[in-house]
Amino acid sequence: MIKNIIFDLGNVLVDVQYERFRNVIVSNSVSKEQYDDFFLDGNYRILGYESGKIGTDEFISKCLNTLNLNMTGKEFASAFNDIFVEITPMKELVLKLSGNNSHNLFLLSNTSPLHFEYVKQKFDFINSLNKFGLSYEFKCLKPEEAIFEKAIEYFEVKPDECLFIDDLPDNCKSAESLGIKTIVYDKNDHGSFVKDFEKFV
Repeated sequence: MIKNIIFDLGNVLVDVQYERFRNVIVSNSVSKEQYDDFFLDGNYRILGYESGKIGTDEFISKCLNTLNLNMTGKEFASAFNDIFVEITPMKELVLKLSGNNSHNLFLLSNTSPLHFEYVKQKFDFINSLNKFGLSYEFKCLKPEEAIFEKAIEYFEVKPDECLFIDDLPDNCKSAESLGIKTIVYDKNDHGSFVKDFEKFV
């Protein structure tokens, strides 16, 4: 029996539109190739911001210096955060589940302090979740099994009573290896998700 529902954040509860950030960075004398090399080919994650290895000030400084950006830290942070758009049917689902108290609701996300604090302020429904499992606090990232192990302990749940919803198959496979039920979410096909969700809940 599913008692606990664990949501991913990006492209599950909120749409992530990286092109908005990319356009701002490219408009500051950075080529598209430079942007892609830095943010798409692993350098961003290597910095360790999402895994809690460096803090916000150091992250912003490294981005500004590496890309030689003519921006203030505040301007960079604003552009970095301005990528999220509400996924309305998922918002409605969270509020419905929260309202009837039928399940414990959790978040498990690879995210950063800048993004998470922004999302909580902009999308109030996120605060309806019971607990937040954040990569930068757990010091590890999905799809590592360690982050799921830490989440199980932190949420105080049994794996076989959990349903995990994520947009990436590799993350779901890792969760399944620990006995957690999963659904791979496609933000462009919410109808299929509803059918799968109703089989569990």
